[in-house]
Amino acid sequence: VSRTIKFQDGTIKTLGFMQPGTYTFNTDAAEIMEFLSGELSVELPTHKEPLNIKGEGVFEVPAHSSFTCDVSVAADYCCSFVK
Repeated sequence: VSRTIKFQDGTIKTLGFMQPGTYTFNTDAAEIMEFLSGELSVELPTHKEPLNIKGEGVFEVPAHSSFTCDVSVAADYCCSFVK
């Protein structure tokens, strides 16, 4: 589940919650993903090995790519879209 927030300066963010499961996302714009809680493993196009997050963690995703999150413990996140 995610909710989009649009700020007066044109900035867009999504706030979301992921149940345990595996999710693949495709990006148009570059993104900064900030996890505030949960446990997950993330496969990124810029890393050879998965990134493991327990609790808080941040990673960047290039535009026009994809990434996969394997969530083992429900997770809260904030996604910032980079212009």
